[in-house]
Amino acid sequence: MMPPAAISIVVAEDHAMVRQGMKLVISSEPGLEWVGEAGDGQTALDLVRRLQPDVLLLDLGLPELDGLQVMRAIADDRSRTRVLVVTARQDPLSVRTALSYGAHGYLLKTDDASALVSALRTIADGGYHVSPELASVFERDDETHEPLTPREIEIAKGVGRGLASKRIGHDLGVSEHTVRKHRENIARKLGLHNTAQLVAWTVRHCL
Repeated sequence: MMPPAAISIVVAEDHAMVRQGMKLVISSEPGLEWVGEAGDGQTALDLVRRLQPDVLLLDLGLPELDGLQVMRAIADDRSRTRVLVVTARQDPLSVRTALSYGAHGYLLKTDDASALVSALRTIADGGYHVSPELASVFERDDETHEPLTPREIEIAKGVGRGLASKRIGHDLGVSEHTVRKHRENIARKLGLHNTAQLVAWTVRHCL
């Protein structure tokens, strides 16, 4: 049997020392492959379009094109590349905006190397990751929303672990369509707008 293909990664970060540190971490991990790097947003976008990596590791504060502009262009291209934001920005506006632009994960530069590797693997596998420190960004008063049903809580837990709807359905013995309908209801009840926000909510509530 052929071994699974390595997860291909492009890194967009304007500080060379930070890029070098990430390269060291990624290159030392089996199953991860560093395929390119960029110090500005335009170069990052060009690399994504040419290489079609599995994951773009993206800083928000890039010159030329900032991280949000890069994500918007990737979305317009309908690229298969998934985006992990790695940044020092912890303010609610930055987190919410990045997730609304299609980021599949949001990692802080204060997180350790194991968190980076775990996030990369989760996102490449179709899941989502938000640093636990950021979960409070989506904190809501529990009395202001409809309570989740036991089944909805089970599904929220699966989403929080980075599982896709098909896998959650398989584990719970229900159809993928049923899981998607439950997820729509969960999002409506909690006032959330995308999967990454739901992941953050489950982290906040220790599900």
